[in-house]
Amino acid sequence: MRWLPEIRTLVPPALIDAPGWNRLLRRVGDLPGEPDASRCGFEFRLGEARAAADFFVVMAPGQALAEHYVRQAEAAPPGSPLAALGRYLVQLGDPATAPRWVAGTMLEYDVAAAEAGHSAPGVFLRVRRTRACGRAQRWSPRELAATVARAAGWEQDRGEQEAVERVCAALPAGGDVAHVGALPGRSPRAVRLVLHGVGHAQVTRLLERLAWAGSLRTVQAVLAGLRELLPRFWLSVDVSAGGVSPRLGLELYHAGQGDRELDGWWTTGRGEWRPVVERLVERGWCLPAKARGLLAWCALDRIYDRRAVYLVYKGINHVKLTLEHDGAVRAKAYAGAALSRLGDRRAAGTARRSS
Repeated sequence: MRWLPEIRTLVPPALIDAPGWNRLLRRVGDLPGEPDASRCGFEFRLGEARAAADFFVVMAPGQALAEHYVRQAEAAPPGSPLAALGRYLVQLGDPATAPRWVAGTMLEYDVAAAEAGHSAPGVFLRVRRTRACGRAQRWSPRELAATVARAAGWEQDRGEQEAVERVCAALPAGGDVAHVGALPGRSPRAVRLVLHGVGHAQVTRLLERLAWAGSLRTVQAVLAGLRELLPRFWLSVDVSAGGVSPRLGLELYHAGQGDRELDGWWTTGRGEWRPVVERLVERGWCLPAKARGLLAWCALDRIYDRRAVYLVYKGINHVKLTLEHDGAVRAKAYAGAALSRLGDRRAAGTARRSS
């Protein structure tokens, strides 16, 4: 089953319309393999009138999806990001060369604001939980930066690695890195760190220690305005040799979700997210049409192909508010779709005819 086109009918047009889907399918290409839980998701842009979304997939070594990218890498120009991604996936599939701290790999496609084509996606590595910032000696901050740079096809940058090390050193007790990522299609180059374990009382001090150039008052106001609904948050910071970018991401979760990575959408439904969506509309961060589409997304559906029937669970994992360089606040909802095979249609038809 080529599953991405099949999901198309299940996404409200307010979130992705026909031109948005055509753009997404051109950008992502034809992904192979049977879908499974936590395999794919969408980043719905809530404050933009255009119905387009970015896309991500989660893979594991040996799966059809990983093998697909390895084959693409074999035909890619040497030194290209696609070739580097293939080498990384081959290393990840070999226990002798796989980094022990990598707990998962996600590929992220810029679609809504990117040029069409099949350029390499962004690479995000989920960091296996340790004590704060590598102090259990399973990894070092420089190793995080070096590994994701190799996966993205970047040359090693000592200044970048040192900057990542400084961010980790600034974390409070209990703070750690949840994900490290690189987006080779974006400029300027930066390593993205997603940080967890930072509390509301610690965030201002941390940003001061990082010499973050944005508005601390805006950060405090945004978090306070949603704290009763989304009490947990992670920080998303872009780090280069020059330091931390003024652009800051706040990834907001329901209570209890923050330590469960990308599975929070399994445990929440439309009822939990309705007050959040209404608050985002009140703040001007979500258009009413996008709000209706987002709530309609939360549902249980079915997909039929010639061979099988699939049950499709769709939910929202978290909301990300990005504080831009110009002070604007932009909202995205990260949503997942899990498909599970209910049964073989031909077998079901045979059973009915024999009964």
